[in-house]
Amino acid sequence: MGFLTLRSLLYSLALHAVVITALVVNFDAPRTPVFKPKPAENIVEAVTVDDQAVEQELQRLRELEQEKQRAMEKKLKDLEEQASAVEKRRKEEERKKQAAERKRKEEEKRKSEAEKKRKEEERRIAAERDRIKQEKLQAEAELKRIEDENRKAEAEQKRLEDEKRKAQAERQRIAEEKKKEEEEAARRKQLAQEQQAQDKITLQNIVAEIYRVVAGNFNKTGLPKGLECVLSVQTVPGGEVISVTINKPSGNEVFDRRAVTAVEKASPLPLPSDAAVFERLRLRKFNFIFKPED
Repeated sequence: MGFLTLRSLLYSLALHAVVITALVVNFDAPRTPVFKPKPAENIVEAVTVDDQAVEQELQRLRELEQEKQRAMEKKLKDLEEQASAVEKRRKEEERKKQAAERKRKEEEKRKSEAEKKRKEEERRIAAERDRIKQEKLQAEAELKRIEDENRKAEAEQKRLEDEKRKAQAERQRIAEEKKKEEEEAARRKQLAQEQQAQDKITLQNIVAEIYRVVAGNFNKTGLPKGLECVLSVQTVPGGEVISVTINKPSGNEVFDRRAVTAVEKASPLPLPSDAAVFERLRLRKFNFIFKPED
């Protein structure tokens, strides 16, 4: 706006200068004098007086015009100086505005960079916070995993200790059972040995009694002395004889046949009536050596 006003002012001053210059040129140009009719008697004097007056007037006008021109030139110079000062002030204002604009832009840039830096710092802090949160979650998960593993390890250790105690108890039980079994086996063995000894005595007594009753039923008339045979006798509990056969003959058929007859006549033999004792002594079928005494 200031620049347009200054330019309009300069155009106005230039127009005035053109007008003034035209006036000066018109005053300097030769003029055709206009003479009014004078009395004839004073024409020379009047012409002389008029020329001088005109010359003076022209000189005055020239001086006046020169004075006006100088004033105008001074005014133009002043106006130019003012315009220069105004332009200088405009340029200074423009420079200040540009400086202010640069400062504003720099401030905005600084603020933008500061804002960018702040946002980056916020993002960095948020990322760091997320990282710390993730690490915390991972640490808590790892701690929980370790605690779970510790609990599992404690449970496993307890299980192993229980199994160890059970195994020890089982070994102790097995050892005690083995000891009991060994003691029972020893006792049974002792009883068996005692029973065998007793059975042997009982069997000897039974055989002796059988031999006695069979010998009592044996007819040895007309037979040579010293004969002997082995009889296979099959009985049932109570002593009843089921069958009698020659297991090993004596070589004398009569002797062998009479021995079989003697056993059959002795039935029932003096055997135990208790079936368990009967079976234990294996009396259901046994071999009997028969050798009658003289």
